[in-house]
Amino acid sequence: MDSNKISIRPILNLTSTVPDEDFQNGTLRPILKLQHTTILQMFELFLKKQKTDISSYSKEKLNIYVNLSTKNNTVLRNQLLGVVIGQFTKEEFDTYKIQDLEFNKRIIQMIVQRIKDSH
Repeated sequence: MDSNKISIRPILNLTSTVPDEDFQNGTLRPILKLQHTTILQMFELFLKKQKTDISSYSKEKLNIYVNLSTKNNTVLRNQLLGVVIGQFTKEEFDTYKIQDLEFNKRIIQMIVQRIKDSH
């Protein structure tokens, strides 16, 4: 089952000598790229439920809104994290759980950047 998860991920040629960055580049980034459309759809659903139209927002206002939404809305934050964590292999999850708070911050930062870049 784990090999199936890895086989559908895009291949990114990113390397690092730091273990945390290696996990980020070898696991998190490919999963985020794989789940990009789902992440954007989840954010769009969140906007719809909040009855928020961001089409007229300036880039600065959009950035603030995305930052605050992912910081203050626990449900949205946990759903976005789940989209990524659910793609981990057992080995990757074992690595993740050692520093879950740090990796959660990294995951959310990368998700926020993807949302901002896509709007």
